[in-house]
Amino acid sequence: MEDSLGIAVVGLGAAARRIHLPAIAKIAELKVVGGVDPVASASDFDFPVYTSLADLLAAHRPDIVAVVTPPDSHHDIVLQALAAGAHVFCEKPFVLGMEDGREVVEAARAAQRHVVVNNEFRFMNVHETAQGMIGSEAFGDLLFVSMHQTFFVTEDTELGWRGEAKQRTCFEFGTHALDLCRFFFGEEPHSISARMPKPTNPDGADYLNLIQLEFSGDRVAHITLDRLSRGPHRYLDIRLDGTAACIETRLGGKAEVSFGVRSKTRRPFAQLDLAASASADLFHGETRRRLTTDPLDLFPHSTAKLLWQMLQAIRNNEQPPCSAEDNLNTLALMLAAYQSSEAGGIFLELGDQPKQG
Repeated sequence: MEDSLGIAVVGLGAAARRIHLPAIAKIAELKVVGGVDPVASASDFDFPVYTSLADLLAAHRPDIVAVVTPPDSHHDIVLQALAAGAHVFCEKPFVLGMEDGREVVEAARAAQRHVVVNNEFRFMNVHETAQGMIGSEAFGDLLFVSMHQTFFVTEDTELGWRGEAKQRTCFEFGTHALDLCRFFFGEEPHSISARMPKPTNPDGADYLNLIQLEFSGDRVAHITLDRLSRGPHRYLDIRLDGTAACIETRLGGKAEVSFGVRSKTRRPFAQLDLAASASADLFHGETRRRLTTDPLDLFPHSTAKLLWQMLQAIRNNEQPPCSAEDNLNTLALMLAAYQSSEAGGIFLELGDQPKQG
């Protein structure tokens, strides 16, 4: 086994405990050298805990710094880590605006270090498999993508910076949906339109997002993020329509038995559908084929896959996926969605942006 790389984790809250630390534990070549959190209890962790990144950097020279803090702190922490000679693995949302993002990209280039944003949805088995089917004989060319989330908002879901943010749903979750659209189509959209109605609280956060992206060849993606609903929770359902078939992915465990009668043969059927955390199915009419599922630890699993690719890129001096430069495209789309909504949902033509990489 190659020598391990040291990683420091800044922010030891729920996201670090539930996602980042379990993901790091899956990679034998990564070792946590320390953590930073001004209020965390050192006795809860098996590594040294410091109250500031400066204190940690005075004691250790981590190869990678994982930034798992509220978004308004990302910019300064990333720059501090780069100045100390570390690569950075940053939780999304990446930064608050394009100027901050460009400053980080330039700082990373100057330091000859990588900044990777945790767009882990690309690395979920179901989304990787769906993207890999595009252009195949079984699926054909991608024509249309539809994404739908129904999220039951409670006091618990709005704890911390999320509940305090005026730009809430598109900023915090829309970045995942927009990044997946770019991932599936393999190009940047040329225009975007968004409506963010606020029927119950005109001055409140955006709990309903209706977003449309236009791609080349008159192809379209439509995103509905519905956090006004008091109905069942659906974390993310995606439908990809191709020239030969359709793929449906679903995040969220499923155990379902269905009964019915086939419309053509008039024969009865019984069908069992089990998926621990996520599923992807290929449809041709009523014919369904299960493509793949994900494990129960969906988010640590996908985050670990991205971390592993970052590790290989560092060792091979290659460009990693989900770089800060690439993430500027997703950040620009999120900001344009808010701009379109504020202008009444008009379509905004998007200027030349860096290509995916």
